[in-house]
Amino acid sequence: MASSYISRTRRPRPSRRARPAAAARPEPVSGHAAAGPERHAAIEKAKLEWENTADALAALVCLLGDEGSVLRANRVVEDWSLGTVARVIGMQAHALVHPNCNGRSCRLAAFIRDALAEVRNGSWRQFEHHETVGARYLHFVIRPMRQRPSARSRRGDPRAVLVVTDQSQLHLAEHELKVLNADLEHRVQSRTQDLADANRDLRNEIIRREQAEVALRASRNELQALSAQLIGAQEGERKRIAVELHDSVGQSLSAVKYTLERGVAMLRQPRRGEAGEVFELAVRRIQETAESIRAISRNLRPRILDELGAASAVQWFCRDFAQIYPSLSVVADVKVDDGHVPKRLATVVYRALQELLNNVAKHAKARQVSVRLSLEDNVLMLQVRDNGVGLDSASEESRRHGSGLRNLRERAQMTGGEFNVTRAPRRGTLAQLSWQLADEDVQAVSASGASR
Repeated sequence: MASSYISRTRRPRPSRRARPAAAARPEPVSGHAAAGPERHAAIEKAKLEWENTADALAALVCLLGDEGSVLRANRVVEDWSLGTVARVIGMQAHALVHPNCNGRSCRLAAFIRDALAEVRNGSWRQFEHHETVGARYLHFVIRPMRQRPSARSRRGDPRAVLVVTDQSQLHLAEHELKVLNADLEHRVQSRTQDLADANRDLRNEIIRREQAEVALRASRNELQALSAQLIGAQEGERKRIAVELHDSVGQSLSAVKYTLERGVAMLRQPRRGEAGEVFELAVRRIQETAESIRAISRNLRPRILDELGAASAVQWFCRDFAQIYPSLSVVADVKVDDGHVPKRLATVVYRALQELLNNVAKHAKARQVSVRLSLEDNVLMLQVRDNGVGLDSASEESRRHGSGLRNLRERAQMTGGEFNVTRAPRRGTLAQLSWQLADEDVQAVSASGASR
């Protein structure tokens, strides 16, 4: 490489202004001859030092001519396996750093061509370009050569310096940094999303707990209201039983007592009349009192419910209800046997039928009511349909103070069932209670059917 630098270096000629001075003061021939070799040696030493400095650089340094040919190059071309220093002289810069490329659509070739064109036009700015060549990521810099104002540019003189720096490690580090930043950003976004999801779940949990607390308070209030209603119903039932016992049984027993006393007096004084007729009257009154007591007992809990079952009790109550209200046609359609209704639901079914039929008689103004008790797909269902005025025509007072339907709904829910009241398809009201039988209920029903 030292030979290449030396072969293309011209000796500096003395300026024209210095010649008259030199002519005015001619030096001795012996002194001039002695200074020439020393000066040439100093120049050669400076060139050698500059070449060594250029060879010590890690970047590829090339001096380019007008058309982009390499005039000089440091030994990095050999380190990068681009060729020897002597062989690359005269090659095009693009062909040197980008071999096996035709240069037609090459961005690097266009960069070198455009930069040198700018230099020939007198531009003094620096041109930069990045390109991936093979496994290297290279940074290209083209800088114009600065010349003395008095120097003339000749063909073959260096016009620009090409500095190629291998930034593969930096590029790889930047790429890894971008990957790390992207991964960090992804983790931050993922963590942010997780925190947002956790925050949303926490808010939903808070809302759910607040709703549960509200529902718990409402349930507590309903339980208190139900307890109050239960206490009121018990007191009302006790009052009704007391009134019936006082008005019916008590009056009858008082009459029997008076009759027996009159009969005893007749026995002591036969002249007052025949005592046998009086005792027969007492016996009849005692029988009437017994019938009243049995009627009260049936209203409290019919014996047929314990002796036979819910299906028979439903049929009996429908017949008894039709006798009490002859103007209302009662049609009973019982599709189940007594053993098909679990014992835990027998009383509920009977009391619900009592409440519903009494509501029809009091409020519906109906002429016909149908009762249906069925069991399908392990679902026990009680339906009461009437052709009355319907729910829309119920009085405001009955809606405000009526507790029968609310009691039915509470009774159904307490036993694991559902209660619904809707409009009948044509006219009137359809009330329906349904229970999904549990496994133990089904087993009990099956055992009851097998025993019969």
